[in-house]
Amino acid sequence: MNRADLTADDLPIRVPLIQGETLASFLIRTSTANGLQVETLLGALVERAPELPDDGLMPQREEVRLPAEGLAQLAALVGRESEQLARALPGVRPGGLVDAPSVEPWPRDFGAPPLPACPLCMEPGAWLAAEGHRWRPCGCGRRWMAGDDGGYFVDTGPVPDLGRALARHRAMVHRLGPAADALVTDAHQVTLWWWASGLVAEAWREREDSLDMARHRRRAAPVAVYPEAVALAELMWKWEERRRRPGASPERWLDSVAQLAPAGTLTRRERAPLTYWLEQHRPEPPGKPSGRGVAERRWNRLPALHHRPRPEEHGPLRAPSCLMWVYGLPLTSTTGVCPRCNGRAPSCRWVPYSGCTGLPRK
Repeated sequence: MNRADLTADDLPIRVPLIQGETLASFLIRTSTANGLQVETLLGALVERAPELPDDGLMPQREEVRLPAEGLAQLAALVGRESEQLARALPGVRPGGLVDAPSVEPWPRDFGAPPLPACPLCMEPGAWLAAEGHRWRPCGCGRRWMAGDDGGYFVDTGPVPDLGRALARHRAMVHRLGPAADALVTDAHQVTLWWWASGLVAEAWREREDSLDMARHRRRAAPVAVYPEAVALAELMWKWEERRRRPGASPERWLDSVAQLAPAGTLTRRERAPLTYWLEQHRPEPPGKPSGRGVAERRWNRLPALHHRPRPEEHGPLRAPSCLMWVYGLPLTSTTGVCPRCNGRAPSCRWVPYSGCTGLPRK
């Protein structure tokens, strides 16, 4: 199929850019707003445009890949700079450009499918690139967006504690920088472990019921545990400060964490993710890490698994966790065994990691 004869005059309506949107979603919004078929717009960007599925392009199911010349043509048609599009759309950043245009299905791995954009503060029908993250609260505080199960929202309005937790999360990031978000992500992994291990938390059940998710508790769990995750992250930061001082005691810190549990104590099973976390956040002598500012130095102090890679976009639950267990798998299950460490390294206990960190130091 040769390039369609289309000019900027045929696209008089310029849709707003949404940070993190998938390219397929942006193309559909642009073509729909201007009364065009998305095939027509795609055909105007590249020679020999790829064939679309019989039932049409669905951004929740597939992504469009463009070469550099396709990005340049898109920028010209929509009246934007190529760099402006690349800042907003992960699919056209340098690492996302390809030699030949294509339409590719999203992988089914956890954290691969896109998230539906919040319809309250973004645009209904838009989809966001997950970039390895399965869920996150919208900045407006009224919806959680999730990419699992074909994508879904959770209306957080009925549970004000969720909005308060988001405010505390933001305040922590404002105070400490991106390292704070990494700790919240760690803490979220821990609280999900507690949820999956059967830790009795009446507050979580009540939140799930209030969110009208009693029939979908597995979907609601990442949202229901969020306030405790933020509280745990605040305690994790206290340990981050304490572990570089003489006499830092992991056991005393674990005792303080136990106060978050309804019974005021944690079983061996419930302590397990915290033990794995402490293996990486060990006591260490004070020292000044590299970095041009305080926030960067705090980030550089974090264990290696937080740096895979540093997130391009900041925001709640965007930083990678050093606890790589996968919510949705049994706590004792793995998807394979790492040949380098035999599944014993913190990076590979649940999923083999290509950049295996090896066994923790003694």
